[in-house]
Amino acid sequence: MVPTSTEPRYLRTAQVAELLHVSPKTVSRWAQEGRLPYLRTLSGHRRYPDAEIRALVETLSEPSTAGQRTWSP
Repeated sequence: MVPTSTEPRYLRTAQVAELLHVSPKTVSRWAQEGRLPYLRTLSGHRRYPDAEIRALVETLSEPSTAGQRTWSP
């Protein structure tokens, strides 16, 4: 049995880019603009909280009804 860790997991920029279907540069820019949560490692690299990024992906993948018209006979 593998012990489960209670520590939060973090993703690298390339992993976030793949999940969001954007380039790594876009992920970095969004982080700089405050659009994505992140923290920096001791060596200065960005790491993104896995749970928050996956929640964002779920939110973005839900169908939006904004701008759609509902026709009634």
